[in-house]
Amino acid sequence: MKLFPDKLSTRLEREIDPVYLVAGQEALSIEECCDAIRQAARRAEIAERIVLEADGRFDWSQLESSTETHSLFATRRLIEVRLPTGKPGREGGAALRAFVERGGDDVILVKCDEWDMKSERSAWVKALDGAGVYVPCWKIKPHQLPDWITRRLAARGLRADRATATFLAERLEGNLLAAAQEIERLGLLFGAGPIALEQVREAVADNARFDSFRLVELVLAGQPGAAVRSIRGLREAETAMPLIVGALARELQGIAAFQALTRHMSPAQAFSELGVWKSRQQPLMAASRRLQPDIVRQAQSRLADLDAMSKSSRQGEFWVALERLCVGLATNRAGMCAA
Repeated sequence: MKLFPDKLSTRLEREIDPVYLVAGQEALSIEECCDAIRQAARRAEIAERIVLEADGRFDWSQLESSTETHSLFATRRLIEVRLPTGKPGREGGAALRAFVERGGDDVILVKCDEWDMKSERSAWVKALDGAGVYVPCWKIKPHQLPDWITRRLAARGLRADRATATFLAERLEGNLLAAAQEIERLGLLFGAGPIALEQVREAVADNARFDSFRLVELVLAGQPGAAVRSIRGLREAETAMPLIVGALARELQGIAAFQALTRHMSPAQAFSELGVWKSRQQPLMAASRRLQPDIVRQAQSRLADLDAMSKSSRQGEFWVALERLCVGLATNRAGMCAA
């Protein structure tokens, strides 16, 4: 049964299904839906949870063996299969279908961080959909974002009119994670109750679009136009140049390290080795797959030049060079990342 994210909580309040498939392109929605399922399982006294990281090296026989081992502490377990690519392959698809066909008391949650419409036609997806709940988490379109923000504000106890929600949507440029964080901040600032557009304008100021960490997010997400607007806002706000260089340098260093480690270990192991926060894992993985290692190395070298510019008489060249570098990274174009 296909069930969109905004309907999932109602279903979970009524019953726990034996199978959940949560998949899509919106990392925040995926993680929140999975969290809701985990919480509902705990409320249903499904206390034990088994997590299987099904990357390219995964042995799918582990899925069957994990369910054959009886728990000493619980009669039901939540088996969570994390499928980063969204493609289990022939062996994995057969293993998932076999799990569904066997039935039993355990609940399975399959989480896919990459997805497309063609995936819905796969035999294993149809099997999971037919046996339980499929939650597609597609990216929210620009015209849908104000309604999403309004619902999110309401869940936080805040009431806002359409103009306020539209203002936030425009400021946050479609970034759901940034929107969720901003709404949490507004809740802390104002508490429950109505919130006016002028209050939001003053509270948000230019942080959402123009701070250096936001610039990094836009570059990694492959949004060159928004990145250029962010850089111009940073310049107008007279943001310290070394702060911008530092934010980009830290992220590029993380990408380079992740690319190197995943040559001989799984992404989950690499994240653990690097100590990457869970909220940063999906953007870092996506950027690492999109950017060629040579481009990352060129960009790191160019950042060293930018750092030197920021501390010399060439500060006037810094902003143009920064725009060129960020557009090159956002579009994966090697020439623009070179000096």
